[in-house]
Amino acid sequence: MDKIKIGILVNTHGLRGEVKIKPTTDFADIRFSKGKTVYIQYQNQSIPVEIQYAKWVKQLLIVKFENFDNINLVECWKGSSITISKADLHELEDDEAYFFELKNCKVCDTNNEYLGNVVEVVETNANACLRVKNGEREFLVPYVDAFIKNFDKENKKIIIKLMEGLL
Repeated sequence: MDKIKIGILVNTHGLRGEVKIKPTTDFADIRFSKGKTVYIQYQNQSIPVEIQYAKWVKQLLIVKFENFDNINLVECWKGSSITISKADLHELEDDEAYFFELKNCKVCDTNNEYLGNVVEVVETNANACLRVKNGEREFLVPYVDAFIKNFDKENKKIIIKLMEGLL
């Protein structure tokens, strides 16, 4: 089963089994809602847990899992990744994409000239940027309409508009 990382369990919170999670998803309110099942990646295991509740405190979520009512049951999970099943992803709008869908995409200009492959998606405060690499050459492309002209999910191909200074 393919798993998608949605957060990192950074610490415990109190003595009743609550944990602090740093979300790595744009859909934290959906992914960590009451009754949802998430998976804790711990010592080569994928442990399913059900969300009892989640609340925001600054940029972190305080999360309580069903049947984990003591700090001793959750403390060992510090630093673990929180994932969901790829099958649990919801459909996005046509002009949207999940980061994992953008990785390893072929990037071409509007003349269909190959420029490289997406090796990483970098989050910034303003927008996501694609790190594109072709041999030794590497550059960033903001994932905004001014640069991204077409994203073909099925063929894993992105057409970008080249602007002066991009390469």
